[in-house]
Amino acid sequence: MLKLRVITALILFPLAVSAILLLPEPAFAAFVAFIVLLGAYEWAGFARFPSVLAKMAYVLIAAVIIFSVWLMNFVLPASVMNYIALGFWLLAVILLGGYPDHFKFWRSTNLLVAITGLFLLTLTWYSLISIHSVKELVFAQTTISGPYLVLSVMMLVWIADTGAYFSGKHFGKNKLAPKISPGKTIEGVLGGLLLAIIVVCLFALYHGGSAQDYLYIIAISAVSVIFSVIGDLMESMYKRQAKIKDSSNLLPGHGGILDRIDSITAAGPIFFISLSWLYLLN
Repeated sequence: MLKLRVITALILFPLAVSAILLLPEPAFAAFVAFIVLLGAYEWAGFARFPSVLAKMAYVLIAAVIIFSVWLMNFVLPASVMNYIALGFWLLAVILLGGYPDHFKFWRSTNLLVAITGLFLLTLTWYSLISIHSVKELVFAQTTISGPYLVLSVMMLVWIADTGAYFSGKHFGKNKLAPKISPGKTIEGVLGGLLLAIIVVCLFALYHGGSAQDYLYIIAISAVSVIFSVIGDLMESMYKRQAKIKDSSNLLPGHGGILDRIDSITAAGPIFFISLSWLYLLN
């Protein structure tokens, strides 16, 4: 299993980085849409769609919504989608906090599960293409373009995951959400958060950041990492209610697409919201 995970990661990592850094905006939007639509097929399993045809119909609906949002993107202010994303993920926090008692209604209503997936996946797509389309963001004494911002949020999640794994393994005692994801500990989350903050502070130091730069980058990183955990728990909750271990077996050793992008489904929108409020709208 470990060998399969490593081989898959060695293939996927350069492909992902190349797509982020080399593809022009329209091609990147199509690439992310393809990934998200694969995730939609898996989410249809969470909603207990009975057949391949029904799942493909769900994917088609997701594709139409994404295309419609892409068309509206030319006239729709980013703030509208940001508020929708913020509202969605705050509701997700409430839903997670009430699991499993408050989740009984959702468990028996597959339509709501399906609708939730459409929101989650569309917002993921929108946030990533919006970050990618940023022309330039001035941070300290350097200018960062959209593709590197996308890579930044990806790296932030990966760094936090790595820190969480090792700190949880060595210091984890208190379960974070035992009824949703028994393996996650509070110590693990704090360790991942700490490592992410250390790395971004070193980044700010290297670029000669001011006190405000440190404050902003720590705030963006902290809230993005916290919501990456919420995104992970969100997917785990829906897998648990559907009695599914992995979202699929598409990626050898890693499970499915949703198992790989669960953290970014929340971290991406929150990262873009934070950038918008602290940098892009100033």
